[in-house]
Amino acid sequence: GCGGCGGCGGEEQSGPGGMPGMMGGMMPGMMGGMPGGMMGMRPMMNPMMMMMGMMAQAAMMAKAKEAQDGGQDGGSGGNPMMAMMGGGMPPMMGGMPPMMGGMGGGMGGSAGSSYQAAPPPPAPSKESEDEIDPEVRELGDFFNIEDRWIKRLNETMKKRMHTKEQDLAKLYEVLERARSPTGLLTVKIGEMECGMFVGKIKPDKDVERLARKFKLDDHVTSRLMELVVRRKAQKDEDLDRIEQHLRYCKRPSAMATLLAGKLLEGEVDELPDLAEAEAIMQKYKLDEDARSKLREIVEKRAADKTEVLAKVRKHLDTSSNASSMLCKIARPLIDGETLPDPPDRPNRGGGGKGGDSMNPVARDSKGGRDDGDRRGGGGGG
Repeated sequence: GCGGCGGCGGEEQSGPGGMPGMMGGMMPGMMGGMPGGMMGMRPMMNPMMMMMGMMAQAAMMAKAKEAQDGGQDGGSGGNPMMAMMGGGMPPMMGGMPPMMGGMGGGMGGSAGSSYQAAPPPPAPSKESEDEIDPEVRELGDFFNIEDRWIKRLNETMKKRMHTKEQDLAKLYEVLERARSPTGLLTVKIGEMECGMFVGKIKPDKDVERLARKFKLDDHVTSRLMELVVRRKAQKDEDLDRIEQHLRYCKRPSAMATLLAGKLLEGEVDELPDLAEAEAIMQKYKLDEDARSKLREIVEKRAADKTEVLAKVRKHLDTSSNASSMLCKIARPLIDGETLPDPPDRPNRGGGGKGGDSMNPVARDSKGGRDDGDRRGGGGGG
């Protein structure tokens, strides 16, 4: 019997010692299976509850292991389950704040990542606004233009993007002949800002005809094209008057440039008509030099052209060489002086009544000779 008791006592001692093993074997498996089962039962469970369950399971497993190790080493008679429960809850509860912090961080990270996925469009930087157009920069480098004028040209060209190609082509054309490309560019930028600049455009057929007839240079043809575009309403009159003047000048290209410039710059509203002057050229059969001088007289005295041409006729009427006379009186008329009327032309035909039409000096000398003849005749008698 005692042996049996001893045996029972041994079993009783081993029973409590076996509980931790049982719990270590059963609980982890059981608890490990519970979350899975719970997840299976409630697929829509709050993720926070799932994480709390998993952390509680880990804490319980750790405490069970500690209790088992302590019972084997120290032979503690305390209930391992209570020790496990008592010691396991605080760590579990203590683990909640980190869990919450982690969740908060996760949510923040998630929100942050979603915000970064669709960032707002970046505002244009000041550097991009100030960037010089490569073609504008190339023009500046070609003519060695100062940077401040290149920047101003760049700003102006931003407002004329629809005519950029024609504008740059025109600038190359005019700056190539300029003694001071920077100085001329400042003028052209001003014309752009005032809306007066005309880029390189397709030639007009009437302008091309004039260019062929008078062998005009390319830049003169371009200037006439600009005139046609900017004075479209007066195109026919302008080209007709220019053609009139080019007929009687020795350097047509220079004259065309001069006349077009006067019209474009507003010095004159229109060029003077040469129809009356051409009639004088034909009537008095003026030579080339005289015709050129008469054209210049009409150009310079356009305001009082009629009175000046009337004075020219009077002088040509009293001259035996009309071309020479015209060249003689041209300079004072061009300079704006007023010519006196020419003296009356002597009547070489011999006579009106009593010889009144004769030059007074000639008449006096003739009378003296007659008196002498009469005196001589009386003495002989």
